[in-house]
Amino acid sequence: MEVKDWLLLVVICLIFIVWHYRGGRSRISGKDPGKSNAKAIKILEEAGYQVQKVKPAVHINMNIDDKLHEFDIKCDYLVSRSGQTYLVRVRRDGKPLRLQSKLWRNLLLLDVQAFGTAGIVILDTEKGLLQEVSFRI
Repeated sequence: MEVKDWLLLVVICLIFIVWHYRGGRSRISGKDPGKSNAKAIKILEEAGYQVQKVKPAVHINMNIDDKLHEFDIKCDYLVSRSGQTYLVRVRRDGKPLRLQSKLWRNLLLLDVQAFGTAGIVILDTEKGLLQEVSFRI
C-alpha cells in the first residue's frame, strides 16, 4: 500500500467514528431497561420480545415560515423480536379499544413512521394481552 492509500483509509475510519458518536446509528433516545414496570417487561419478555429502551423518544425539527419548532415523539417501550424492532404502547385504561378507528390508526401510523419500526405492540397490563399492529404502505 502506498501512503495515499493509508491516508484514504484513515480518513474513512475518522468519518465512520464521527458518524458513530454523533448518533448516526440511531435517532432514538431512551433509558436502558431496568425495573421501571416489572409487570409490563415480564409480559413482553414472556411473549418473546427483548426490551431495548424504556420511554424511547425521537427528536423532531419542524420549520414553519423559516421558524424552527422542536418537539419529541415518545412511546412507552422499544422492543425487538426475530430481528424486527417494535414500539410498545401500554394501555392505561380499561375502556374498549378499536385500533382500526381513525384516531388510533393515525396515532399508531405516526409513531411507526417516526421511529422507523416494523410495527407497534399494544400492551394491556391488566389483562396481560398483546396486540401487534403493522402497516403496509
